[in-house]
Amino acid sequence: MVVGDVTTGTEVLVIGGGPAGYTAAIRAGQLDLDVTLVERDAMGGVCLNHGCIPSKALISATNVAERAREGEHIGIHAEPAVDMSATVDWKDGIVSALTDGVERLCRANGVTVMEGTARFDGPDSVRVSHGGEGQGAETVEFEHCVIATGSRPTSIPGFDFADEAVISSREALAMETVPDELVVVGAGYIGMELSGVFEK
Repeated sequence: MVVGDVTTGTEVLVIGGGPAGYTAAIRAGQLDLDVTLVERDAMGGVCLNHGCIPSKALISATNVAERAREGEHIGIHAEPAVDMSATVDWKDGIVSALTDGVERLCRANGVTVMEGTARFDGPDSVRVSHGGEGQGAETVEFEHCVIATGSRPTSIPGFDFADEAVISSREALAMETVPDELVVVGAGYIGMELSGVFEK
């Protein structure tokens, strides 16, 4: 511990605000335990922010365009223009509303939500850094800890995400233009869904 640091205590510390983390935190709160949840990004984890939900929103939008294109057999002739920037803004609005809802649900169940990055500094304490250098930190002591830090895209050796031609699913879900050519590597749900979105 650093002199002048703030130290707080909690019965249950949850590291990660994705589906596993926020569900565990809410349930512990419902059991009248003192709960603190630490999340460094937006609440909801990968699924809500960079996976399932945004991909489903984009699928919904591209399905509307596809239905319009395929209406000739019933007398509808249209070639819709897709404004990807507006579509991404619409998707972001859906994600924002849901992440806000998850945080409100946590707080309504007595969960203290902290924004920051938790690092263990002992068997029963973590140091939570808030933002970058000089943004402050505090120590949280706990009796029980749930580690629910989620997942992240894995790069392929030789293909670094720092190269602007190589992006992860996170960046693909935020693209404001449709590339002329796109190769999707990976056939998990997000790879399959992104393939469908950009094909349409």
